[in-house]
Amino acid sequence: MARTNSNSAATRQSLIEAAADKFAEKGFRAVSIRDIAGAAEVNPALIAYHFGGKEGIFEEVIRASAADHVAQRMHDLTRARAKGAEIGLEGLLRIYLEPLLNKKKWSSNRANFARLHASLINERSEVAEEIAARAFNTVNLAFIDEICAVLPHLPREVVIWRFYAMIGSLLFFDTRPTPPGLLVVSGGKCDSSDGGEVYRQMIPVLIAAFSAPAPEAKAAGQEQTA
Repeated sequence: MARTNSNSAATRQSLIEAAADKFAEKGFRAVSIRDIAGAAEVNPALIAYHFGGKEGIFEEVIRASAADHVAQRMHDLTRARAKGAEIGLEGLLRIYLEPLLNKKKWSSNRANFARLHASLINERSEVAEEIAARAFNTVNLAFIDEICAVLPHLPREVVIWRFYAMIGSLLFFDTRPTPPGLLVVSGGKCDSSDGGEVYRQMIPVLIAAFSAPAPEAKAAGQEQTA
């Protein structure tokens, strides 16, 4: 029988956990309020009461799932700043990558976030992607500011392009822990389920990518390539 106690913190948490499982399993679009309420064994009206609706509970799921990533990155960045010495590009990249690739330290929230991201990438819902992006805006802007400070020769927009290219690479390995193509082409020698090895291989690539000169400015009237 569905529970109707709208003031229960336990009910709210139960809804968040049920929604996380459903969104990871089926994506944002395919999940209904009734699906979530049924999994949590509560009245569907409680979703509107606690979260305002489907988008509201999805945003809470993303916020909760991303919280560990965001908190660790900001904590490590603040601690590095407090030491007084320049962090440097490599130090910044290591701080940003470590929470994602060191899976031995993952909490259940981080594991859920990886599943959610895989589902979102497959679905490509603009609403869901916008909500997910908001969860990381503060931490991403903080790191972009720091990278701009250590690479003052690069225009800010170039740093932003490269930063989001890095995120794309991270998501590839995060959501596809053992890409078959990688295993086949390498004869099984490259196993991206080993987060430490992914971390070790990516750092020099990312340093080179961020450190490269800015591309030449696009000439006036130059057409965009497909």
